[in-house]
Amino acid sequence: MLHDDRIWSVREIESAEELARLLTEATWCCCQAFSVQGYQQYVWVNDSTTPDRLQEYGILKWNCSDGKIMQIESITFSWCNFDQALQFIQMTLSGKDDNNSFACEVVSTLQTPLEHGKCQHCA
Repeated sequence: MLHDDRIWSVREIESAEELARLLTEATWCCCQAFSVQGYQQYVWVNDSTTPDRLQEYGILKWNCSDGKIMQIESITFSWCNFDQALQFIQMTLSGKDDNNSFACEVVSTLQTPLEHGKCQHCA
């Protein structure tokens, strides 16, 4: 991840399909993150350098048995269509990204929208 000092506001999404639509059809604030209902151990955090550039998301897995937060994948959703994004999201939710050889421990601050409030990255 490029931004280990960023604080993310995690919005829970109802389905993988909705997340794929949101990540391919919109540009999000740099502090925005998403999880899918029922899969809160996976969080897609906006790792973009600016809100008007490519939308790059680090995929984190947290609540691991050892308490660590791991970055298990990174995807530029700006380069994906809906079907590609959905396939990547479903791979993560099925656990296929859990043991990527490049996975690494990260320090991340994840908040609910209420906890997060507004920051310098918020629109």
